[in-house]
Amino acid sequence: MMKNAYLWILLTSWILLSSFNFPDEKKFLSQKAADITVFDARGNSFQLSSLLGNKPIIISPVYTKCHSLCGVISNGVQTAIAELGTLGKDFTMISFSFDSSDKKEDLTLYETRWKMDGTNWRTLSASADEIQKLMTSIGYEYEYNANTKEFNHPAILIVLTPSGKISRYIYGVNPSKKDINLAVIEASAEKTRPGLFKGFYLRCFGYDPILKTYKMDWRFIISTSAGALIIVLVSWIFIKSFIVTKNNYE
Repeated sequence: MMKNAYLWILLTSWILLSSFNFPDEKKFLSQKAADITVFDARGNSFQLSSLLGNKPIIISPVYTKCHSLCGVISNGVQTAIAELGTLGKDFTMISFSFDSSDKKEDLTLYETRWKMDGTNWRTLSASADEIQKLMTSIGYEYEYNANTKEFNHPAILIVLTPSGKISRYIYGVNPSKKDINLAVIEASAEKTRPGLFKGFYLRCFGYDPILKTYKMDWRFIISTSAGALIIVLVSWIFIKSFIVTKNNYE
């Protein structure tokens, strides 16, 4: 209870200190992200949709020349996905620069800095018009401050399903591996049914739109545990009765 209260206070403070609106989840969830022309650290141009396949993609909006928040965001992402250990297997990552002045050399330096492999986790950017299309389609707000020559922006990860639909937003500079894992399982369900363990694990949690994180669904856990206990008890009574009956006939 205290932990949830702390998270709520932290989230509220962050919202108040930010000049940006969070994405309207009712409007954007299940909508497709714009399919734009992007380029990578090697200067290759291609459609964003060409990266879609059988795995979810997580987009982390940043810009490579950032001296503050973007580094904190990428460090948080790096820590979480390293702990998960399923990058490339269950999902792929894109650090997307919304700075249209970025060149392939800037993307290369950013990939090197954060030890990205350029395949399962890569840095992409696009022209100003294409950047605006993508950011608008995912509900991500940012603005350029001419005085500081930096962008003001929030810390949000956008989880896309294998077909490119927005499945979940993950907020904050230190995304938890639990939230990323659950969001990836949810997004994967579009193409592949979760296995028994993953499906049960996902069902044990529910997304809280107020705290903007996953929390235990205790009602489901208690009801499932009670059901399992009843099955075990009935089975034990049946087996015991069978053994007693068998012994009587002998």
